[in-house]
Amino acid sequence: MRELFLNLVRLGIGQTGEAIPYVVDWENLKIIAEQQGLSAIVLDGIERMQSDCNIPLDFKLQWIGEVLQGENVFAEQQKAAEKMAELFYQNKIQTYVLKGAVVSECYPKPTHRVSVDMDCYLRPEAGDFDAWRLGNDLIKETGFEVNLEHYKNSTFYLPELTVENHQFLTPFRGNKRMERLERKLQKMLQEDKGEDRFEDTWLYRPPVMATAIFLIEHAYTHFLHEGLTWRHVLDWMMFSRKHKDEIDWMQLDARIDEYGFRKFYDSYSRLGHYLIGEFQASSLTFQDKRMLEDVWDDLDLHETVRGVRGKLALAGNTWRARWKYSQFTDMSMLHVLWIQVKGFLFMKNPKLN
Repeated sequence: MRELFLNLVRLGIGQTGEAIPYVVDWENLKIIAEQQGLSAIVLDGIERMQSDCNIPLDFKLQWIGEVLQGENVFAEQQKAAEKMAELFYQNKIQTYVLKGAVVSECYPKPTHRVSVDMDCYLRPEAGDFDAWRLGNDLIKETGFEVNLEHYKNSTFYLPELTVENHQFLTPFRGNKRMERLERKLQKMLQEDKGEDRFEDTWLYRPPVMATAIFLIEHAYTHFLHEGLTWRHVLDWMMFSRKHKDEIDWMQLDARIDEYGFRKFYDSYSRLGHYLIGEFQASSLTFQDKRMLEDVWDDLDLHETVRGVRGKLALAGNTWRARWKYSQFTDMSMLHVLWIQVKGFLFMKNPKLN
């Protein structure tokens, strides 16, 4: 069933694939596709099959209906994001899209890359004011809820769209190396010329190198704290393939080493090539296969729990994932726990000096 899922993902993004078995447990396949965040992509793969794949018509129509509903949600989310960005533009704020549409547009069908919310970074169009804080205030003034519980970002609850407004791009609290990365990413965004907008909107794309580094850090953090899905892996493959000529690969390699992502990235990248059919399973290393099993496992979520309970859940995840730190980072699990404790107790509202 896993091999069938991977084969259909390959077909869904336009790669070549193999014939599928005549007898398939379609309900189980759909569950796997939903868990991995790639239900619409798998359906695209089914649509590209040249022969009758024996999928029950009623089941297929239901699946198509759900994907069409997802397309409608995507369109409504996009409209809400554009309206928000216009409000910010009227107040001299530029809205940079983190992940989201920047990655979706790399897929054959952008509306089939599912996103539950929008991540953004706000920058003054000119001058030196706190765009993040002003953005929060503007949303409050329009009558919508703004959650300020998390140090890294505020959260807007707009009609049709939840927005994470990033004050910081990384979970750097208590971590000196991640703090250096935070400074680097913010500098790249602050120095951007602001010329790359989504058509007819006030939504901006970050520099390609900033998005590349951000996607790797985001996947790295997810892997350590919650686990990866195939969508995390596919996002990187689709983005890096579309922008392969714009990415400075020597500089990216240097950043991967500088910020301690090397052990993680090498396996992450190889799994990506395996996912899209460029590597055989026999080419995967022992470490790659450990990461592969983690991708297939259920996510270990903690973000829905706030406050002290949330921090305890995060610490519990770190303990359960201690094998990841020895194999995929150059930090010990105890060191990471200390960073979490130090950040929570002594740096509740960190600042970049």
